[in-house]
Amino acid sequence: MKQVLIINAHSSKNKGDAAIIISMIQSLKKFIPNSEITVSSRYPEDDDIYKQYGCNVVEQITRFPNKDFPFLKRLLFIISEIKKVNRFVKNKQIPRGRSGDIFNAYNNADIIISCGGGFLYSHPKYHIEASLIMHLAQIYFGKKIGKKVLIYSQSIGPFNSKMSKKLANYVLRKVDKITIREKLSKNFLEDINILNPIVVSDSAFVMGAKEEEIKEDEAIIQINKNYLNVGVTVRQWVFPGKENTDYYYNKYIKSVSDAIEFLINEKNAIVYLVPQVTGPTPIEDDRISNSHILSFLSDHAKKSVVILEKDYSPQELKAIYSKFDMFIGTRMHSNIFSLSSKVPTVAISYEPKTTGIMEKLGLSDYVININDITSEDLKDKVLQCIHNKEDYRRALKKIIPKIVNEAEKPAYIASQLID
Repeated sequence: MKQVLIINAHSSKNKGDAAIIISMIQSLKKFIPNSEITVSSRYPEDDDIYKQYGCNVVEQITRFPNKDFPFLKRLLFIISEIKKVNRFVKNKQIPRGRSGDIFNAYNNADIIISCGGGFLYSHPKYHIEASLIMHLAQIYFGKKIGKKVLIYSQSIGPFNSKMSKKLANYVLRKVDKITIREKLSKNFLEDINILNPIVVSDSAFVMGAKEEEIKEDEAIIQINKNYLNVGVTVRQWVFPGKENTDYYYNKYIKSVSDAIEFLINEKNAIVYLVPQVTGPTPIEDDRISNSHILSFLSDHAKKSVVILEKDYSPQELKAIYSKFDMFIGTRMHSNIFSLSSKVPTVAISYEPKTTGIMEKLGLSDYVININDITSEDLKDKVLQCIHNKEDYRRALKKIIPKIVNEAEKPAYIASQLID
């Protein structure tokens, strides 16, 4: 029985992150059938969903400091965590007060896989983000104890400070294979002298909707085909590097609200506001940003807006998105769910990963940057999508099977590394 440890997982309340892990599990079991998989999560209490796929769920080897801690307390916590794990690496002694599960998982692993996603980056120009340190530490300690380590279909970078570039280079040059999900990451890696990563596709493209397992009355919305049915996801975004963040956030929310008004008034649409992410913290809960959209809408438009509140599973969300005629998505994996269901999509890009994935699909004309978004520009993109929706669907039917095959390549590479 081969032991596979997946590290760097966040929380299954983010349905994109959950879809990544679920798809990884499915692909890994396909290429390494005699495997036992353990998922190491930042919020293991949220992630019983992976147990349904026969996996163990444990905490991470380097725990993250509380977001409410002041800077100095966060720094001291990080240093303490790294020192404790380093002592474990040297003498195999499990730190006092910690569960032995994660340490045993590191010791017993035949391969350690840093899960798909977009968490290896650092925006500040003069220092380094704590999250980058803690994510890289999990990878570093895998190599420190002599394990095979694979980076699985990630968006990596940018690294804007000298410190973050040096740390990322120091750790990433040690791993056995790096697979990335778009070419922009290749540029960021070349900037820190990490060469020849393998470009694949986001692992979530693999996940099926499993509609036959979903109860119609609980999960699948009732669509009236007499209307144009449009799904929308928005998120609370803090606009890193911008000074007047309230201005940018309100401009973004107003632009999406105006597009919704246009669709309802001019295109006879029913619009569905969908919570792609529901936690684990309030700033990550899309139901809050959905309420901000409502505050900008006219009373007339509100009558044609459906607010979805349930904490849906990734498979339920994909089944819901597949019913729409078109989609406007800020959450990147909501776009991946809709695109893989052959639904024409306009993507609002808040990080390079969205731009890169849409470019990979040949859909750069349907992306708008969240920093530059205006009501008129978004409406133009929406109109373009509506007018070209049949050609758009035909293009997706042609490209998605190729993307799904690429998305499984890292699991094949993992099987080769084990062998």
